[in-house]
Amino acid sequence: SSVSSGINAEYGDVRKAIAATNSLKTFIGLLSLPHDVVQSNAATIISDVCQVNDNAQKVAHEGGIVPLIQLLKNWLPSVLTSAMRSLAQLGANFESNKDEIAKKGGLDPLVSLLDNSDAKVQAEAANALNVVCRESANNQNFIISIGGIPPLVKLVQSNNIEVQVSAAGALRSLAQSNSVSQGRIAELGGINPLIRLLKSNPRNLDVQEKASGALWALSGDDPSKRRDIGTKIGIEMLIVLLESKSEKIQFVAAKALSTLSCGAPKHQNKIREAGGVLPLVRMLKGSFSERVLLAVISTLAALSIGLAHTPVKLNQSAIASGGAIKSLVSLVSGNTNDLVKVQSAYALACITLAHADNQKLLLKEKFTFTLLIDLLYSSVREVSLGAGRALTTFAYNHIPTQKNIVKGGEIRYEQFIQFLESDDQEEQGHSAFQVIILARVMTGEDHVLVMAQGIQILYQLLQSENELIQELAANNIASLAHTRAGIPAALVSVGAMDTLIELLYSPAELVRSSAATAVGYMTFNRGAMRILLTACRRKPDMFQILQDNLAAGKISDVFIREWEYCLTVGLPSQSVQLMAVEHAIMDVGDSSQSTLINHLKTTTGTIDTPTYDTTVTEDMFDASSTHRYTSASSVMLQ
Repeated sequence: SSVSSGINAEYGDVRKAIAATNSLKTFIGLLSLPHDVVQSNAATIISDVCQVNDNAQKVAHEGGIVPLIQLLKNWLPSVLTSAMRSLAQLGANFESNKDEIAKKGGLDPLVSLLDNSDAKVQAEAANALNVVCRESANNQNFIISIGGIPPLVKLVQSNNIEVQVSAAGALRSLAQSNSVSQGRIAELGGINPLIRLLKSNPRNLDVQEKASGALWALSGDDPSKRRDIGTKIGIEMLIVLLESKSEKIQFVAAKALSTLSCGAPKHQNKIREAGGVLPLVRMLKGSFSERVLLAVISTLAALSIGLAHTPVKLNQSAIASGGAIKSLVSLVSGNTNDLVKVQSAYALACITLAHADNQKLLLKEKFTFTLLIDLLYSSVREVSLGAGRALTTFAYNHIPTQKNIVKGGEIRYEQFIQFLESDDQEEQGHSAFQVIILARVMTGEDHVLVMAQGIQILYQLLQSENELIQELAANNIASLAHTRAGIPAALVSVGAMDTLIELLYSPAELVRSSAATAVGYMTFNRGAMRILLTACRRKPDMFQILQDNLAAGKISDVFIREWEYCLTVGLPSQSVQLMAVEHAIMDVGDSSQSTLINHLKTTTGTIDTPTYDTTVTEDMFDASSTHRYTSASSVMLQ
């Protein structure tokens, strides 16, 4: 007893002194004595000593785990809490002890003790489960199988704050990288109590860390889940959390704001209106962890750009007026982390996209592309892809910048092959888009063949079974659909329009939104427009689905007029069979664009034979209709 109180008083020095006596075996033996006070104090000493040196490993080696588990059968709260605290320390300070605790039967009693009537016992049981299932898929799954989630969800709603915090921590560890537990916790209503816990304790860092951590773990890697949880927390609350003193809370807040901003005009505007821009810009200059800094940079980029590479002008202006351009240029040139450099460059590209005033501010900072091109050849894949993404966004629909990129150094197609041929479909999707946009600034390459390769890959990815890859491919096609006129024509030639139309009926909201945006921009191409008209006649609800999911995209006025005409008069009287490739070529005047389509016809086996039952009216071909399409393309190209 005196040794136990000494540890509590002196902490580290006493722990080390006891460890130096090599008395661990003695304390382990005391756990089996039929005396509650002795058992409790022995467990406490073991718990504390395990926090220094390699004592957690030694306790396991000396057989200390089994007698501690045996103590979980005791009915006294003092014994139970000491034993569970000791088991938690064993797991926290030596990784393999987590599996040993599970193998020796420690998880069942820990889950049972969640229903104990004593609040301290409940809290310690949750704490121990938090430790033993952290980053352990086997223990996570076992705890799920024996019913560990329902009592934890119940305890988050306890009237005792210590119990709530401990349960939140356990739920976080159970949900981390485990889609089964994420779904189960959500089904049992665990999200709303965690949000209430987060919002009801604004000054308690421990509470907010555990609650926000659990919520972020529950969202997993699914953007839809992340957006849903971010929306439930609320933008105003996330902005408050952004300025927390806790690094963990800052990270969750910044990541949630970034997710909410991606391609969502409503959220992008609300974050600006709620005063979220200036705190983010200020964080570029502070001393924050690299992961927080990267999350902040990502949020600023996401606030500046919409789906299909459309600029969010008000946000771009607000971010620039806060001094972000100067700070980001400094990060590109001065930060020691290459990933921070390329992400900062990407944010600069988003902030200056189609924004003349911001482009002038960037020129004043004497920003050049030399360093970014050097980073393109980094051996770190994430850095190389990030540099390519930044260069692509800078070059997007902006010829003066493309010329400046050429001055900055050589961009060689060979660098992208490792990603184009990768087994990772996400890498394929990003690099395919990059080579299409950067084709004309590549050294010694036939840009038509390079673009054809990228288009073929995007079309293949559009047919992926992975919804995240479908969304990525559709987003990239939406961006390509309002670049050079020949690219939409080529996309029609490979059959991309048909697949995009199918994706309008996807069960995934983000896939539908991306596909709708791509379809809308593709209607500025005559061939694509006719394919959509035919599809809408076959499925009358399709046009409404397209409008419902369009977000901030655009549809050709010519298409809308033709569709309204179809609704007014019924099916037109004349019907002809026209190949989609021929439709597309009618709008192509540049010989290199025709070459692109011809190359695709010879390399893609699916585009030589399909025909579309397409009804056309005479004014589709008149001079005024052609002029309207050409004008729209010219504006977008500029």
